[in-house]
Amino acid sequence: MLTALLDHTPRFASAPTRYGLFHGISLALLLGAVLLMILWRRRLPRGERSLRIMLTVFAVGLLLLEIGKQIVYSYDPVTGWAYNWDRFPFQFCSVPIYVSLVAMLLPAGRARSAILCFLATYSPVAGCAVLFYPAADVFHEIVFLNVHTMLWHGAMLLFGLYLWLTETVTPSVKTAVSAALVYLPAPFLALALNELELSLGFAGDYTFNMFYVARDGYCMIPVLSWFQQHTPYPVFFAAYVLTLGMGGALVTLFMALLEYTRKKMRNRP
Repeated sequence: MLTALLDHTPRFASAPTRYGLFHGISLALLLGAVLLMILWRRRLPRGERSLRIMLTVFAVGLLLLEIGKQIVYSYDPVTGWAYNWDRFPFQFCSVPIYVSLVAMLLPAGRARSAILCFLATYSPVAGCAVLFYPAADVFHEIVFLNVHTMLWHGAMLLFGLYLWLTETVTPSVKTAVSAALVYLPAPFLALALNELELSLGFAGDYTFNMFYVARDGYCMIPVLSWFQQHTPYPVFFAAYVLTLGMGGALVTLFMALLEYTRKKMRNRP
């Protein structure tokens, strides 16, 4: 039954293009949701119970989307079933699924707070990068995979915004540091997985390039692609870690500036 369903998976005549009709409609819907959240920020559900519900919806939603993606990518109507190692779920945009599932099970405390700081800072950075400037391989002829991409990265942005608007996370040095402590192990884990694949060759003919930092892979991220092509690998990897680390810190700084401006405007005579 599953095979028959996949054989008839709806497809576009050709993959959507960056800023084409599908991408444009998706961005319009997303920006509309962002605007509504900002306008109705005082009505957003708050408190521990509401946070747990929202976190559970976010985590389980990502899990179900990823299961669907893995199934779709692992089946080809001509060749049948074969796991697609190229789509192994550990890119930077995959990290929120793991940390949110952990946070969902944790009681309120420092560990969960650190994960929420990560989801409020690094998660929107990664989400926006794909939403507003998708790489060449982001869109696909299969409709579900394109919907998955927009829902996944849109959820990363919207949930991060929810955490800021409800003041679950506040702009501070502590927030930036906590988020960085959750972030830093991820690229090194990706590095270890890439090196393991180079040693064992378990991906076969598939590309295995977690976080786009594999020594034999290609990085499609602007600026970082230059480092990959023109500097030794350790320099490229360090630039990757530091650049993404700065992204999370800049989100915190931006929110701090917004908060400062808001208070100044409120106190004006």
